[in-house]
Amino acid sequence: MIHCFTTFRASLGEVMTIKRTTWVLGLVGAAILGGAVTWHNHQRGILTRSKQVKRAHPVVRQRQIPTKRLMAGVIEGFYGPKWSFSATTRMFRFMHHQGLNTFVYAPKSAPYLRAQWNLLYPAARLKRLARLVNSARHNDIHFVCSISPGLSIQYSSLQDQKELLSKINQLWSVGVHRIMLSFDDIPSTLSGQDAVIYHNNLALAQSDLTDKIYTLQLQEGHAVQMLFTPTVYSGVQNNAYWQTLKTHLNSHIPVIWTGPQVLSKAITGKEVRAVQADIGHSLVIWDNYPVNDYTYVILHHPQLFMGPLLGRSPNMINSIRGYLFNPMLQPYASEISLSTGAQFLRNPKAYRPTLAWQDAFSRWKPPIKQAMQSFAGANSVSFLASVPLDQLSGNVGSFWSSYHHHGNLLRTPLYTQFVRWNHNAYVLQHTLSGPLYHELAPWIQIYQNEAKLAIQVIHLLETPKASDATQIHQIIAQQQKINASANQLGVHTILSQWFAKAIAKVPGQ
Repeated sequence: MIHCFTTFRASLGEVMTIKRTTWVLGLVGAAILGGAVTWHNHQRGILTRSKQVKRAHPVVRQRQIPTKRLMAGVIEGFYGPKWSFSATTRMFRFMHHQGLNTFVYAPKSAPYLRAQWNLLYPAARLKRLARLVNSARHNDIHFVCSISPGLSIQYSSLQDQKELLSKINQLWSVGVHRIMLSFDDIPSTLSGQDAVIYHNNLALAQSDLTDKIYTLQLQEGHAVQMLFTPTVYSGVQNNAYWQTLKTHLNSHIPVIWTGPQVLSKAITGKEVRAVQADIGHSLVIWDNYPVNDYTYVILHHPQLFMGPLLGRSPNMINSIRGYLFNPMLQPYASEISLSTGAQFLRNPKAYRPTLAWQDAFSRWKPPIKQAMQSFAGANSVSFLASVPLDQLSGNVGSFWSSYHHHGNLLRTPLYTQFVRWNHNAYVLQHTLSGPLYHELAPWIQIYQNEAKLAIQVIHLLETPKASDATQIHQIIAQQQKINASANQLGVHTILSQWFAKAIAKVPGQ
């Protein structure tokens, strides 16, 4: 979900506000589809993998969400290439194991749900969608399909209303009995005849359309369950748009809300109850963590978010109708953060982020477990947390203390950490297999490259007489290459600052 004014947290935790003009929305698909990240296998040298690691989930299912009425799950709602069929069905199995119960199919790049919402699915695509629905049902997952007509619909047009109804009826025919009408990231004003009929009140037009569709579905004998994604989907300040929804939107239809911001660092029970009162509808929280589409389009340096869920008040769960996590473009890598979110929903009051995060790696055995946890720690910085979970920040501080006190730099925790990084990268490169490795490979390579360069720099600082200008210039060139690369580790800023300071202290450059 991308908003016209998107607030996000950069790698150092500095809050930045980016004004999203119309052209950005046009670039979203192109930037990501055009290959901002290439899923590839890089060369492994002459070594081959000693074994293939299968990451099947245990048969034993985690206990379900205590409140059965809570729609708890995942929404595929990001900008960029939608997940493959196999990745989506794997997510259903993961969700089942985690006790989650709802999946919202809302990829922005799905043509028949957004750009061509008014066209029926061709037979082959409809059959493929039906297979997804059946897979979800097999895993006890409620499948919700999002339709986003807001970019082109004329709300007052009987023809447009008929086409929307036909699309919903087609979805009903393959077992989709839960629909989300989404009006996010669209123009905020009406035009033409709609502006006259609805007095330029966007919320009124959307409420009228949604109520008509909902009523017609019930008249046709379809006990459809509907969700509504508003155009104003974040914030805590009451406004005219919400007031109109409160008055005109059918009270049985829950409304989506992302929290105080699009990327909400914290969400409290007090905020939930206040917004719910202002909108006059039950809320379904669309949590934009760990989604990373904006790191491609806005930051232009794709990152992974593999840390735990933070900043969510446990006392809000009993007040809401649902809670949905918007994952990363990488479905397999998303499972780390999503598993912590599932733990939060299963037992909000007992949730401990760090313990939940550590538990997420229990599916692997040593040494993969330790390697994955270290790698995820280096990618745990996000708008939720500016300090990584891998102790890098503290190790950097103690390193400079040792340097100033003429300690042995090869015995510092920072040096040990970089040696471990290099080893961990080797482990992941030669034991992980399949889609997970393909997702992580570019960042694993950076993780390893950073470690190797850091080890060289520390050796130069420890034995300055051994340094030579050529070696130093090569290290600087390699670090500049890393800084200029598209993909970045979550700890990129910490590392780049350390490298700049360390290189400046090496004699002979």
